Amino acid sequence: MARDLRRDPPLPRLVFGLAVLAAGVIFWLDRIGSIEGRDYLEWWPLALIVLGLANLPYRRWFTAAFWTVVGTYFLLPLLGLPRLHLWRIIGLWPLIISAGGVALIVQALRSAHRPSSLRAVAVMGGNVRKVGAQFQGGEALAVMGGCDLDFSKATIVGEAIIDVLAFWGAIALRVPRGWQVVDEVTPILGGYDDKTERAPDGAPRLIVRGAVIGAGIEVRHPKEDAD
Repeated sequence: MARDLRRDPPLPRLVFGLAVLAAGVIFWLDRIGSIEGRDYLEWWPLALIVLGLANLPYRRWFTAAFWTVVGTYFLLPLLGLPRLHLWRIIGLWPLIISAGGVALIVQALRSAHRPSSLRAVAVMGGNVRKVGAQFQGGEALAVMGGCDLDFSKATIVGEAIIDVLAFWGAIALRVPRGWQVVDEVTPILGGYDDKTERAPDGAPRLIVRGAVIGAGIEVRHPKEDAD
């Protein structure tokens, strides 16, 4: 059930439906002369902000951030605040590269002080790995490339950590049912999508930590285990 809610969360659909209903009511009242519709419709960016916030309970961080930022951008003039020009926002792209460098350094320092049974790197290419036996921890790095890691035959004793960094690339993790996936990923103009089912208390824990910058990370169950 938890996985289905993350794939098709009801709250954002409810917000969207209410926004459409409100727009229809405003148009109708404006048509019959009860209100001046323009005075209300100019606040449409609020609907985008609420839509973004509605994605937070489902841990859809990128979607939430995207709609909240877009709504705030268009709302600023209505609040009497200056709005950044698009070209200034685009001009901040060097900061993204700097963030990628910081993430690389942090990942290197983290992985140097703990046991590791996996190191997957994809730079302008692909890396497909099947992980078997006991997984003690590791790292996955995708820079303008993709890592596809299959843990369906692996086991975890207690807890294991995988450090991830997707920088203009993609990382896919396929984990068996019964694992508890813990999200410690920071998205920066990127997205992290956990499609796994909720695990019972005391289940083996896979901690996914790191950063996704201008890219995407997906965690799901293998297709052969799907309903």
